[in-house]
Amino acid sequence: MSWGPLRFFPDRVSRSLKIDRFHGRRVAFPGVDLKSICLDFKFATAVRVVLGLLIFAAGDVAGAGPGDEDAGWPDWSVVSVAHRGGIVPGYPENTLLAYRRAIKSGADVIEIDLRGTKDGEIVILHDATLDRTTNGSGEVTDHTLAELQLLDAGGGEKIPTYEEVLGLVSGTGIKLLLDIKVSPALDKKKVVRLTEKHGLVLDVIVGARTLEDLNEFRRLNPNLRILGFEKSVDDIDSFVKAGVDIVRLWDRWIEADPSLVGMVHRMGRPVWVTAKDASRPKLEQLIKSGANGILSDYPEEMALLLKEMEQETTPDPSPMK
Repeated sequence: MSWGPLRFFPDRVSRSLKIDRFHGRRVAFPGVDLKSICLDFKFATAVRVVLGLLIFAAGDVAGAGPGDEDAGWPDWSVVSVAHRGGIVPGYPENTLLAYRRAIKSGADVIEIDLRGTKDGEIVILHDATLDRTTNGSGEVTDHTLAELQLLDAGGGEKIPTYEEVLGLVSGTGIKLLLDIKVSPALDKKKVVRLTEKHGLVLDVIVGARTLEDLNEFRRLNPNLRILGFEKSVDDIDSFVKAGVDIVRLWDRWIEADPSLVGMVHRMGRPVWVTAKDASRPKLEQLIKSGANGILSDYPEEMALLLKEMEQETTPDPSPMK
């Protein structure tokens, strides 16, 4: 089945009030009269369901108003994305150690950076060179996998392969956001083959930096969800027209133009924001602005903030006296 940008599973939508990490992020839509609902992450990520609900909102579930029983709930739920697995002292970025910590911290998604090796393997490393994050030097693409795995990525950790990360998250419910680095050495067909091999197509979101990559991944497997790592605000429209499922905005873009989030929502796309090392007040501000996902260096801080915000807006279940 093809997952177009507005496909969803109506039978997976519940009006339950349950809240937990994967089976109950409550969602309501600013500017759209829609009942708060429960999203089932067993079969599809929140991303696809959110998109479909923009159509579903015009149906029978519409009608929430000021007097509605769910009026006290937050306007929009948020997906917590651990940027590079989190950048925390003692937990080197883009290592299995960092990813395990992100999972324990309550992150919904782990963002990882994919690069190709000299011999066609796929490893996880943010930079094009080895110098900053390892005890090696030179271009990643000038080294074989065997050579790279001899290096120390920090604290005795090794540079992980994409397949190792797939094995780590398999069965956990954690989603992966792949930052596809623009490089002829990165075998995109192999990225898709490995994802399919591990049965994680619905647990992976491909982050495309170019329309060419977007179209190629869509052709390789139409069921893959795709996020656009747009270079500028001017690129948003072309990515949406090409069928991107999620629009990524930088926090500085929103600071310069607060109307951007609403603009993207009106296009029928959720907004994920790269906030990196943003402070807690700034994270809270982004959440209140309507961002649907936050890429943060601090997954523990995000989890705590989301928990506190949920508690602040949760109606008191005790009967009135």
